[in-house]
Amino acid sequence: MSDFGNYGNFGGDTGGGGYSQGGFSGDGNSQQNKVQTRNSIAPVTIKQILEAEQPVPDGEFKVHNVSISLVGFIGVVRKVHASGSSLAITVEDGTGSIDVRKWVDENNSSIEQEREKHQGFLNKYVFVGGALKLYNGNKSVSNASINLVEDSNQIIYHHLNAIYNHLKSQGITKAGGSAIGEANGNNLFVDSEGSATDRVLNFIKQECLTMNDGVPVTYIAQKLSMPQKECEKHCSDLVESGKIYVGFNEDGYIAV
Repeated sequence: MSDFGNYGNFGGDTGGGGYSQGGFSGDGNSQQNKVQTRNSIAPVTIKQILEAEQPVPDGEFKVHNVSISLVGFIGVVRKVHASGSSLAITVEDGTGSIDVRKWVDENNSSIEQEREKHQGFLNKYVFVGGALKLYNGNKSVSNASINLVEDSNQIIYHHLNAIYNHLKSQGITKAGGSAIGEANGNNLFVDSEGSATDRVLNFIKQECLTMNDGVPVTYIAQKLSMPQKECEKHCSDLVESGKIYVGFNEDGYIAV
């Protein structure tokens, strides 16, 4: 699967939408009965956004038992409307439609320039990343970054990513008890054909999203069916190359 960059980087219009595997915090084997927290941008469909609930006013939203605040989705721009110092851009993805609110910094651009720019996105696929908000009973995405999708593979990748994270958040597992795509340590987005060091790095990249104190080397070795001494050597090499660093727990690692 191709890597389209950093999914969580939505601070500005910087080109095509980006992606990463992403993840939800919490143990996949015990997720059905407790609320989890999504600390990074969550890959979703518009239908999931529209079904999200906000138990506490001005609090986080919950999508299928996962608390989120930042969302990312792909859809087609259907309407662009200028209002005051902001744009209201309607995007739909086949599961629903939603308004995306983009504020204009008049020190760098004008509302007319931004309206003309985003009208060029009409009937084209875009990646949207932003904060989920509720105003007067209507959900919208604010502080948004809207980027044209330059590769149709990005659309497929996004929906696979959204499906994968939804299944993982629900703790849906295979018959052997491992989460879908993780049997024998082979995650859906881990390249099992790469070198052993690459497998360790990819595994740490994914798991550190939910293990903020670091991914324990014993856990890495177990999931990748690798001798612990060999795993420790790969981790040491990755630290020396600057690709990972030691977490809050001395036996755990976090990817850069």
